[in-house]
Amino acid sequence: MDCPGRTVDVTVRNTGRGTEDYAIERNDGSAATAGRLGAGASRTTEITLREDRRTRVEVTWRNRPVRERTITADCRRATPAPSPSDELPRTGSDSTVLWARAATGTAAMLTGAIIFWYGGIWPRRREQIFAKKTGGE
Repeated sequence: MDCPGRTVDVTVRNTGRGTEDYAIERNDGSAATAGRLGAGASRTTEITLREDRRTRVEVTWRNRPVRERTITADCRRATPAPSPSDELPRTGSDSTVLWARAATGTAAMLTGAIIFWYGGIWPRRREQIFAKKTGGE
């Protein structure tokens, strides 16, 4: 597949001894491309596909499929391949990211310690809320 033109080259070869007719058909509603090849000849046909649709390209000989392939033109999302001379980008954490993670961990531990300490002293009260019941009443 060639982007951004959404073109595909289909090469048909005649390995027989006589002249043969062939057709290249697509399931996207476009007309079939027909041709005739002499013995031992080959022909390359350029086909344009629709964007973001699966297209089945099929080569037929005497109304029988010889080979078929389903192709999706996805040129909008395609990114150009990096050239061999380009350097890979530096990945990994910076020193500021490490400091931020250390500060976040320290703050979480300090918050946990405060909650644990306060949870230990909060339910205790020195005065009694209800008077104790005495034996006979």
